Amino acid sequence: MTTERWTDAMIDNLASTVEDLSSTVEDLSSTVDRTTQNIEQTNRNVDMLVGAVNALLERDSQRDEEMRRRNEDFQQYKLENDQRFNTLLEEVRFLIRKLGENQ
Repeated sequence: MTTERWTDAMIDNLASTVEDLSSTVEDLSSTVDRTTQNIEQTNRNVDMLVGAVNALLERDSQRDEEMRRRNEDFQQYKLENDQRFNTLLEEVRFLIRKLGENQ
């Protein structure tokens, strides 16, 4: 088996390749750091959006509940008014019959 001797050119080429590889690793590390920061910022933004959506859903739920209560109140008010109207109508009919009997 023969051993190959490294020439200065081969060593220079290897050194250049190692430097290129080191630079690439630094670039990748920087890219990973930026990506990590972007992901963290995105997560914070998502958390804020989730909070905003939950607040809107809660507000919508409260409005729905308020509308339901108002509708119930209105239905009760309408029922009471209908009952009063029917009572008054019966009284008017009674008075009309009385007037008719008295003539």
